[in-house]
Amino acid sequence: MADDDLSRLDDWLGAIVAGLAPAERQRAAVRLGQMLRRANLARIAANVEPSGDPMGRRRPRFDRKNKVRAISGRKMFRGLRALRNWKVDADADGVKIAPINGVVARVAEINHFGEQVTIGRLRDGRRIRHRYRERRLLGFGPEDEALILDLAAGLIEDAKR
Repeated sequence: MADDDLSRLDDWLGAIVAGLAPAERQRAAVRLGQMLRRANLARIAANVEPSGDPMGRRRPRFDRKNKVRAISGRKMFRGLRALRNWKVDADADGVKIAPINGVVARVAEINHFGEQVTIGRLRDGRRIRHRYRERRLLGFGPEDEALILDLAAGLIEDAKR
């Protein structure tokens, strides 16, 4: 979705939301946050980035005899795709989807931005460092526009009553 499409959607949805009472705005923001959280976690479970591209595959793991220990390409982010690890902070002004604690936040940050971290140490004490691939975990995808339009339609129907 292009930036100009997002700004038009923001203007259009802003006009609808401006007509709501603050409590109704907050309820709508919570519903929107929950819908976007579910959509993002479904993408994480499917190993798909918000743009629709597949995430980079895992590297194969080898044992001490240099034989493959774990096959690459399996599902990633078992803990990150759990609903309980993400909270929705919503108020009348906006919505934020954030990790529930620091451990989840750090794992998501390392993979989202492709950072280099220490993953272990050799017997002589030297660090083993690894640069993770950049895998976009959270974002706004093309199918999220349909979710927002459905929410806006529900708000309009509720306003008519």
